[in-house]
This record gives sequence, structure tokens and C-alpha cells, in this order.
Amino acid sequence: MDVFLRNIDVVAVKKIDDLAKKKKLSRNEYLKLHIEKLAHTDVLLEERNRFEETLKMVSRVLERNVHMMKENNKEIQRMKSIFMLMMEVNEEEVNEYMKVFVADQGEVV
Repeated sequence: MDVFLRNIDVVAVKKIDDLAKKKKLSRNEYLKLHIEKLAHTDVLLEERNRFEETLKMVSRVLERNVHMMKENNKEIQRMKSIFMLMMEVNEEEVNEYMKVFVADQGEVV
């Protein structure tokens, strides 16, 4: 496909010609290369922006999960304390009981 540009600043055209010459390209080849790169860059930037948004969302979910895990751990510790008081056992005995209980439930210890 052909693209024609009009009313380009003379200084800009001179600069383009100098840049093209340094790369041993014609003005047309140089501009074609940059226009095609520009078209692909926009697509890549859109993809990058979507990726960054997805990454932020995943990060927020992970932060919530970590918070929930900490809260669950606090609750487990409270339950262990209650169990220790009720059964008059120490924490090591509670941990051993929990390993046996989890194994009995078919879970991997």
C-alpha cells in the first residue's frame, strides 16, 4: 500500500534524510521501517498495558490471600490454645494429634 505525505517541514525532511543516509537506507526505506515499527509498537504497548493490569490484579488477589492465611493461622493458634487448655496437653502433643487426625482424613501431612 502506498502512503503519500504532504506539507512536511523542510527541516524534518532533512533530518530524516540524514538519519536514513547514516543507516544506508533511502528515505522511503527509512520511513517505511519506522512506520511499520510504530504500528507494531502500539500493539505491543497495548499488550504490555493489559499484562501490567493483570499483574496488578493478581498481586491484589495474592495480598488478600496472604492476609486471609495470616488470619486463618491466628485462628488455628487460638483453637490449639483452647484444645491445650481443655485437654491439659502441651503444644507438641497437639501437633502430633493434628498430624494423626489429618492423616486419618486422607490428607497429605
